[in-house]
Amino acid sequence: MFLADYHVHSCCSFDADSKARMSEMARAELKRGVTEICFTDHCDFGCQETIQIGPNNFQLPKSQAHQFIDAMERAPEGIDIRLGLELGEGNHDTARAKRIYAMPEYDFILGSLHNLRGEKDFYYIEYESLEQCYELYERYLDELIELASIPCFDVMAHIGYCLRYMHKRGFEAELTLERYGDRVDTLLRTLIENGRGIELNCASLVPGGHADALLMPFPSVPILRRYRELGGDIVTVGSDAHNVKSAGLGVAEGYELLRENGFRYVATYRHHKAEFKRLG
Repeated sequence: MFLADYHVHSCCSFDADSKARMSEMARAELKRGVTEICFTDHCDFGCQETIQIGPNNFQLPKSQAHQFIDAMERAPEGIDIRLGLELGEGNHDTARAKRIYAMPEYDFILGSLHNLRGEKDFYYIEYESLEQCYELYERYLDELIELASIPCFDVMAHIGYCLRYMHKRGFEAELTLERYGDRVDTLLRTLIENGRGIELNCASLVPGGHADALLMPFPSVPILRRYRELGGDIVTVGSDAHNVKSAGLGVAEGYELLRENGFRYVATYRHHKAEFKRLG
């Protein structure tokens, strides 16, 4: 069965294991049956720890270039390697985000939102009440809707990201369609109308994945189903792996979840053009 992992970090990402070189991640992915991967290391605006591109110099970072060449030379036969980026907070600097998207070296860009304007990454926020969580959720969805309209990414990453950390701090907030249905519909319709897809992020789908695993995907199954009901059909699957141990973990389960919810194809990318592979 064909498996592709389109959310993979190497040690080019500040929060990845130092041993997670692209060549080693590719080798680990192949052992899990994944035969196509795209490296999507972090580039977050306002976070100097991540890869920084621009605002004036729009060249491929040396760390990515060296590792990608090394991976192409040293990775085992049988795995197709693509180069991408996880571009965070593109709505905070629209012009710069568009220029990064236009860089010819990248096959694929994930659009993510790790922090709101004027706020820390959701990972670092001190959560004190459910009311605070719900207020942050509303702002999160509003910024995702902004991001969805900007041509600076191919697929929106891990919708519901902040849940990981709200739950970790003991607040059982939920991104339900009953409470947020109008905003969710606006977000999904905007993505569909602009030809962009969503990611099924599997980092929290199976035990052993993300350290803050909730044993659920992002987006949640109801939002995944709603995307399909609205006519959405562009979906990538990603392990969001940051170390060799978790490389490719949950991808096969993610494919099964797509099948169970009526999807027939999974998307892969070359030069920002979606290629659809039938789910086995």
